[in-house]
Amino acid sequence: MPVDSDKTTASTIVVGADGSEHSRQAVNWACDEADRRGSLLRILFAENRPPKHVPPWYEESATGVTAGQAVVDDAFGLVADRNPEVLARAEVVGRAPASVLTEASRTADLLVVGARGIGGFEGLLLGSVSDQCIQYSHCPVVVVSEGPDELPTHRIPRVVVGIDGSFDSSLALHWALDEARIRSASVEAIYAWQYPPIGAFILGPTEGFEATGKELVDGANAFRDRWAPDVPFRAAAHFGATVPSLLDASRGSDLLVLGSGGHGAFRDALLGSVAHQCARHARGAVVVIRPPLSSVKPSLADPVAGVR
Repeated sequence: MPVDSDKTTASTIVVGADGSEHSRQAVNWACDEADRRGSLLRILFAENRPPKHVPPWYEESATGVTAGQAVVDDAFGLVADRNPEVLARAEVVGRAPASVLTEASRTADLLVVGARGIGGFEGLLLGSVSDQCIQYSHCPVVVVSEGPDELPTHRIPRVVVGIDGSFDSSLALHWALDEARIRSASVEAIYAWQYPPIGAFILGPTEGFEATGKELVDGANAFRDRWAPDVPFRAAAHFGATVPSLLDASRGSDLLVLGSGGHGAFRDALLGSVAHQCARHARGAVVVIRPPLSSVKPSLADPVAGVR
C-alpha cells in the first residue's frame, strides 16, 4: 500500500488536494499516472485557511487531527484503495495554494489540480488556483475536470494535441507523443484556423491560410516520423474557432494536450487564452505544457522547431 516515506523515485507527480470532489478526481487521475510512470505521488494541501470540504468521518474533537490533515489523510486513503502499489507522500503546507503548488512544481514532472476547488465562482476567474498553476508552473500542468472515469474500458486510448506552429505547441506535440508511448495510445494533432475578422488591425491574405495549415500538418507528420514512428498518429487542419474545435476533437479522448501560450506572449495572460478556456470547459483531463524557463523560442517557420 502507499507508504508515507521520504523515499524518492525517478520522477515525481504533485497533486493538490482540498477535499472537494474535483480534487478527489485529480488525486485519482494522479494515482493512475503515477502507476503508469512508476513515479512518487506527492499530495499537498495548502492550509492558508480551513478547508470547506472535509471527509465525512472527520470530527476534530474525536480524531485530534486538524481539518487540513484530515483532507490529506483522506486523499492518501484514496490512493491506497485505488492502487496499493503507488508510493505516496502527503503533506500540509501553511501557505496559499497557488504558491505552494507552483513552488512544488520546480522539482516535479507533473502538477495535477482539479478544475475547480474551493468556491464555485473562483473557477471562473483568472486568479483561481488552476489558472495560476497554468500560468506560473515550472512543469506540465494537468487540470482534471468531471468525467475522467466515464470512458469505455475496451478501447484504444487517444491523446489529442493542439498545434499552431509555435514553440509551445511543439513542446506539446513532443509531450503528447511521449505520453502516448506510456499509455499505448494514438495521437491526433489538430490545427484550427479562421479567417481574420472584418475590421481586424492586421489582415493577412486569406488564400494563405490553407497553405499554412498544410505546412503545419506536414511538419507534425514529419516530426512524428522522426521522434515516435511507432505511435499511431493523425494530423489535420480544421476550419473553425480554436477552442470549440479542440473541445470537439477531444470528446471521448483520454487527454487534451496544449501549449501554454501559442502565438503571442500577451495572450497567455488573458482570461480568454486557449489553454485557460479548454482547461475550464473540457471534460476529462487537459494537459498544459509549460516551456522551460531557459528556453529561447526559435523561428516559427519550423512547426516543430526547437524539439529534436
